[in-house]
Amino acid sequence: MTAPSMRKLVTPPAMLGLFFLLFAAAAVSLVFTAGTHSPVLALSLTGMAIVGTMGIRSTAVRAREAELALGEGERYIEKVAELSQDIHAIMDAESGAFLYLNPAVEDLLGYPTETFMKGGRDYFYSLVHPDDLPILRKHREAPAPPPPEGGEEPILEEIYRIRNHHGAWRWFKSRRTVFVRYGDGRPAETLAVIQDITQQRSFESALVQAHKVESLGALVRGTVNDLNNTLMGIQGYAEIALEGEQGPAILRASLESVQASIGRATGLCKQILSYTGQGRIQISPHQLNDAVRESLSAIETLVPDGAHLVLDLQNDLPLASVDLTQARHALLNLVFNACESLGIRGGEITIRTFMRSLGGTETGGQGLRGDFVCLEVADTGPGTPPEILGKVFDPLFSTLHPGHGLGLSTVEDILREHQGAVHAKGEPGLGDSTVLYFHLAEKNPEIDEGDEGTPLVGASGVLLLVDDEPTIRAILRQGFENAGFKVIEGVDGVDGFASFVRHRSSINAVLLDLTMPRMGGDEVFEEIHKLAPEVPVVLMSGYSQEEATTALAGRGLAGFLSKPCSIKEALAVVSRALAAARAGA
Repeated sequence: MTAPSMRKLVTPPAMLGLFFLLFAAAAVSLVFTAGTHSPVLALSLTGMAIVGTMGIRSTAVRAREAELALGEGERYIEKVAELSQDIHAIMDAESGAFLYLNPAVEDLLGYPTETFMKGGRDYFYSLVHPDDLPILRKHREAPAPPPPEGGEEPILEEIYRIRNHHGAWRWFKSRRTVFVRYGDGRPAETLAVIQDITQQRSFESALVQAHKVESLGALVRGTVNDLNNTLMGIQGYAEIALEGEQGPAILRASLESVQASIGRATGLCKQILSYTGQGRIQISPHQLNDAVRESLSAIETLVPDGAHLVLDLQNDLPLASVDLTQARHALLNLVFNACESLGIRGGEITIRTFMRSLGGTETGGQGLRGDFVCLEVADTGPGTPPEILGKVFDPLFSTLHPGHGLGLSTVEDILREHQGAVHAKGEPGLGDSTVLYFHLAEKNPEIDEGDEGTPLVGASGVLLLVDDEPTIRAILRQGFENAGFKVIEGVDGVDGFASFVRHRSSINAVLLDLTMPRMGGDEVFEEIHKLAPEVPVVLMSGYSQEEATTALAGRGLAGFLSKPCSIKEALAVVSRALAAARAGA
């Protein structure tokens, strides 16, 4: 262990000894100095000097015992550190050199203690995960001002990853404080206790994932309910159109209703697909009210009998930088918790959107500054007491029954990824409220209100259409031929590539399905692009564009078509790809 930075060279026993030594010298001087002095005074002074000397001896003995006790205490503390399973480290605050490391560093990381002692702070930084290093450097290299007079040194907590000698990343939580300061208040030494929390983080991650799966189930149940209602509409209007001799007006109206219902069903299928995004954040300008409206069907399935749902959505709400799918997850979490809070008592759940400007000092904004779009869920339940409210963001804490409740840690994770904040407040007897803060979008995107499904005028040519579903090929072939294209079909990836090789000189564009037997669309694209990189290839898939095109990003894909789609949409995408290819030729 390191010794204290400043030793007191003049101890209290030494000061007392010097004082009584002078006192005794004065007494002797009085006794032996010629003149008329009182013997009683001299004897009294001598006696006081003797008593003082005995007191000094007693004080010196006690000081020695205290010093021995202090040494035993230091040895005890050092032994405790050596037996600990956590890493204990003392570092020089200026140079970053390690002054002490307990054996746990070898047990947890596998590196010899001497390596750290020689390499110091730079060697330690070389083992920290690159994503965690900037924040760690900022914390450790920032000056630590001395605490107020009589106050305790603050303790700083840090969580980061370190690579062990096997090359695996381990999670650690460090609690660090200034151990010794110089006389002018500058930090001299820092003490850190570092705990391996890898297993805890794994458990927390699994629990958060379970919360997300639970919220996913609630979202999907509501969406499937909407989808079933839409399919029932399609079935009903189709029956009306096919029933007996219908007039042209009734037949047209029925088919238009079928078409509208199909469009709604398409949107619902995409919504279900977006729920399985594995937490990938796609932040862009969106209207936060849309997240509320798109979740209403799922919310209504959660709200218990006797509870009343109130919507208070700001009409002129500006766009927020948000991932709508993640925002719906957060919203469902909050509504679920509000419903659990109301229970069978009933009450009111309010969903509110509004704007708020923060100056960095507001408690709810957690130090944020600027303009924010807020989403709030409030209930009139019993309210959460303060001792519980402080734990609601802990992933290992829940006031609900096992298997029920979507912890607020999930919501906190979502807002952290948005670089926003979440603030929960409650008062017994008055209910609870949780506010989510999303950053205001930098600027509103220009919205093209035109018909995106209208193909470009004059587009024609030879199209290679490759899809393993006969119905899709038949519909798209008819639509493209009606628009003036000549269509060559491929029934799967292998057949499609063979058709391209046979008709390579005449094919102007390729419309290619992603998922097919024998040879996937991504493989077909790669082979076509090697032979004829100038031919535009449009990929179509039922997966999201990000999932379908990630592997092909930056490789010259001419466009993407999301299935299911209308004939107009397919014509528009292919026509734009052809126009771009001709313009770049």
